[in-house]
Amino acid sequence: MLIVPNNWAELQHYKDRAPPWIKLHKKLLDNFDFQSLPVASRALAPMLWLLASEHENGVIDATPEKLAFRLRMKESEVKDALKPLIDKDFFSVVQGDSSVLAKVGRDARPETEERQRRGDAQAQNATSP
Repeated sequence: MLIVPNNWAELQHYKDRAPPWIKLHKKLLDNFDFQSLPVASRALAPMLWLLASEHENGVIDATPEKLAFRLRMKESEVKDALKPLIDKDFFSVVQGDSSVLAKVGRDARPETEERQRRGDAQAQNATSP
């Protein structure tokens, strides 16, 4: 099963993959849906976000057996903690057991890259007759 964090492109803007850190937004403290999750799900979420940061499109292989190995957890713990994260729309299933359910796109740009693109466009417009 493949999953992707919802709103990933809006929350994480990286030029290169596998950054040494991820952005953990303070607004999670007041997010009722997140705070209503079981403790195991709230603990699993940042680990999954770290795994997502390793891939350009944020897609994670969430096969319970593979996640359990990677995160040094029991497979049953992974299954129990992952389900509420998907049910509450913190993660979406991109590919289930056999078919792709949704295409994942990544159109976010780092702020500096976006500013540079805008500056280049303005400079080009200024020199055009």
